[in-house]
Amino acid sequence: MHEELEDWADRLEAKAASTGFDPTRVRVFATCDSTQDPARDLGIGSIVTTARQSAGRGRLGRAWVEDQGTGVAVSLGLKAKPPEHACMAVAVASMKAVRGVLIDRGATVEQAEQVGLKFPNDLVDRRGGRKIGGILVEVSGDLAVVGIGINIHPREWPAGIEGISVGDLIPGVTPSRIEILERLLIEVDRAWSLPTDHLDATFAAEHAPTGGRVEIRIGEDPDPSTLVSGRLLDLDPRRRLLVEADQGLVEVPVDRARILSWTPHGLRPPAT
Repeated sequence: MHEELEDWADRLEAKAASTGFDPTRVRVFATCDSTQDPARDLGIGSIVTTARQSAGRGRLGRAWVEDQGTGVAVSLGLKAKPPEHACMAVAVASMKAVRGVLIDRGATVEQAEQVGLKFPNDLVDRRGGRKIGGILVEVSGDLAVVGIGINIHPREWPAGIEGISVGDLIPGVTPSRIEILERLLIEVDRAWSLPTDHLDATFAAEHAPTGGRVEIRIGEDPDPSTLVSGRLLDLDPRRRLLVEADQGLVEVPVDRARILSWTPHGLRPPAT
């Protein structure tokens, strides 16, 4: 694994020089607890990545598993923007980065488009609904530290985690981790300055659960009355999710919505 890392710093520094990131603030670790903390210490322009991450974190206090050296774990320091804009920008950028590298590796556009988005900030496999990657945004003052985790190489998943890797999507097409990292710098730098309306439209167009059956929790109350099930008709990333539920059309405000499960359009829900 250490041999794999030998040219990461040089390659990331070279790529950073053509973006708004700072080549002098690139750090590559063989292992670390979380890339978020050193990126915060380094500030705006930082790029921190690692081969293994022992205490990665995700949204809502969840853990992000990258303990086998099979995926990308990277944190980027950027000038702060509202968290909603930041999540949309980095989700769209991450999707474009993975798709672009897959196409460079010989995948067709149709194959690459198996990588889709799921509200609020996940990369998912459109066919089966499993998670490919996730994003964490932590804002403090004028600094936004954006953590990106993407599953690249096939692996065994811990109990309770239904993940899938980029390498599982298309037989014979598995990019290297450094290829994904390099493309992420380009795409995040580009997306960070895009207009909010453009990001929202792209996210909504690429939202994989739209058209499929979803189960959404409204708020954090586990009471069954807070659950909405039905076909997701539309997503407005700033306003609401529109669900065709058994009791009629239901609008769920995005700031209170959490998609618990979804069945890709065209697939039947699992038998119970």
